[in-house]
Amino acid sequence: MGLLGIETQELKKIGGYNTCFEMVNQLKLWSQGVNIIKENQHRIKTFLNNVLAVEDLKIYLVGAGSSAKAAFIVASYIKKITGKEVKAIPSTSLITHEDYFIDESPALLVSLGSSGNTTEGLEAVEIFKKKDIKLYQMLIICSSKGIIVRENADTEDVLYIPIPEDTKGKSFAATGEFTLLVQYALMLFDIERINYYEEMFNNIIAQGKEFLDNEINRIQEISKRHYDSIVALGSNSLTYLASEMGLKVNELSAGKQNTQFNSILEFRHGPKLVLNSHVLITFLFSYDEHALKYELDMLKECYDDKGQSTIIAVSINFNEEIADNCDYYFYFNKSDINKFNYIDDSHIIFLYSLYIQSIAILKSIYMGMSPDMPDSSGTVNKVAQGVKVYKRKL
Repeated sequence: MGLLGIETQELKKIGGYNTCFEMVNQLKLWSQGVNIIKENQHRIKTFLNNVLAVEDLKIYLVGAGSSAKAAFIVASYIKKITGKEVKAIPSTSLITHEDYFIDESPALLVSLGSSGNTTEGLEAVEIFKKKDIKLYQMLIICSSKGIIVRENADTEDVLYIPIPEDTKGKSFAATGEFTLLVQYALMLFDIERINYYEEMFNNIIAQGKEFLDNEINRIQEISKRHYDSIVALGSNSLTYLASEMGLKVNELSAGKQNTQFNSILEFRHGPKLVLNSHVLITFLFSYDEHALKYELDMLKECYDDKGQSTIIAVSINFNEEIADNCDYYFYFNKSDINKFNYIDDSHIIFLYSLYIQSIAILKSIYMGMSPDMPDSSGTVNKVAQGVKVYKRKL
């Protein structure tokens, strides 16, 4: 039995089985995540009711790499549903310029991460602890064995809900280790809508399976070609998903495939010149009808000027204007029956992630890489290393 259209033995031979398995296994992990959060909903509600009642509370979402992108994806929605000031901060920025981000207000520090062992993540927690502020913590960490979890999970004013054990994978690039962070951040803060999320993920899992069963041959076709650059475009939270696509392609090609990302409207202001070369451009379309009007105008403009470029469109629902202005079109609602109505763009990233991860993995394979460990030189490790911490003088 194969994965992403490639036989298992072949994937093991080239060093790509773990990455492919972990990507496909996300559907199972999303279901497990919903069940775990449902089982802990009383504890989650009690914690949030106490914390969100704190006057002038600020929420800080902190992570590095894909974890930081997960933080930025959910930030605006969490602000909307909590009514609190929410800041998404890469831990790589926090440790160098903490005074730009943190004031004397009570804080809820949300640590997002794969291992819970990165130097920046550990130092971020220490930075908050040394502040003379009332501090609460929420740990969204894929491994229960990480230092952040071991040292903080059982302490006062900390919420830790375990993520499914199989999430922490063996491959180099995060797949489930990215999407489970988004799932948990959304569901923990929006716990009152638990029934909505249960229905949403049932829909996502069914449509995700259909995508993996029926669309991979087209992803293979796209991935086999040479591109001077692979470009991803999105709006609002989907801009950060576009960023994640660039990161995934870069990681799994060991830096040999040039990538870039922009917001869709920003692309008109200079970056569009990349159309003068042979590029692959993906539009990640918003679920918001107002935003979609602007995005469609940009798609049409790029399609008219595309030259030798290949334009891909990804949306939830079929749109005839999109279909008429792209070379490949992937959409997930194949029927008007039982269409799911999403509340926010951050909720559609799970299906879109299957697309971006498929492109990145198959592009890696067709470039002759081993996705499980594309760079054997050790230039970049799965858990980032080499950071020397400098304590700020008081």
